[in-house]
Amino acid sequence: MTENQQTPDPQDPQGPEGDAAEAGFSFTDKRRVDPADGSVRPSGPTADDQGGDPLDAEAAALYEQAQQEGGPAGEASGESARIAELESQVADLSEELKRSQAEYVNSRRRIEATAAADKQAASARVLTSLISVLDDIELGRQHGDIAEGTPFHSIAAKLEDTLRSQGLERYGEAGDEFDPSLHEALMHEESAEADTTRIKLVMQPGYRAGDRVLRPARVGTVGPQ
Repeated sequence: MTENQQTPDPQDPQGPEGDAAEAGFSFTDKRRVDPADGSVRPSGPTADDQGGDPLDAEAAALYEQAQQEGGPAGEASGESARIAELESQVADLSEELKRSQAEYVNSRRRIEATAAADKQAASARVLTSLISVLDDIELGRQHGDIAEGTPFHSIAAKLEDTLRSQGLERYGEAGDEFDPSLHEALMHEESAEADTTRIKLVMQPGYRAGDRVLRPARVGTVGPQ
């Protein structure tokens, strides 16, 4: 039912009050919510609202519940949920960043290790290609073709010093203990006086660069019976 907002004319016998009187009924606004400002009207029983409409009471209860949920407590609960969601996102992004950093570090280490290995391999190829030249120089010394004080002796010494500065090392001397990872035995003899296998004769010296063997020393060995 709606409240008639028109002002009755006391001079009009056919006005709203007159019509209502003639019809035998009157209009009473029993709504719990004021349609003008949305406020809740007092819910206590009065002389005019005894046995009021239950739908109006339910509407008033729903309105009060909506007001309470939208109050400070509801806003605080919503803010807490939003903060928790943002903190979870920050934690996920932090973990992803840590994984990306670890992958970057590992990738950089692999690249550096590969570059260093490639550099060593290239240097080893160059040094290996010059071993035959060093063999000729050594044979020349043994046969007296490279006399000390001659220009060729000075050039050979400079070449050997330069290769040595690049990590080239010559090894293999008579009396050294035989190591199959460093030496290649071309002949072997037994001796009752030998307690271990040792190098007796160096046929060709060995060369290595760091831990890499460029050429094993070719030797003759002597060992126990």
